Amino acid sequence: MRVRFLCVVVGVVIAGLSAPCEAGTQDFLLVNETGIEIYSLFISETNNDDWEEDVLDQDVLPHGSRITISFSGRSACFWDILVTDDEGGNVTWNGLNLCTVSTVILRCNDEGCWADYE
Repeated sequence: MRVRFLCVVVGVVIAGLSAPCEAGTQDFLLVNETGIEIYSLFISETNNDDWEEDVLDQDVLPHGSRITISFSGRSACFWDILVTDDEGGNVTWNGLNLCTVSTVILRCNDEGCWADYE
């Protein structure tokens, strides 16, 4: 009985450790430090003209907020991000290597917009 319990516990631990490996290598945490509320968020493979669907799973992403972006069945590493504000203005960040980062921090000031990575 004790050996069977130990096998079950080891199996659960191994399954738990393998779960992160199943996530897409492009999954990342997006942090909004732009100074504006983001009303829509589009992510597209670099050099693709189609922005596909808005991936924001809420109505608005306020400044200082964060959201986890998950990928499924995609192998590309380089992606572009497009965000829009409440007036329809937009900003694009191009060529982000999402296979090498876990956090993307979008920032803007009077000089322009850029992304920092962790």
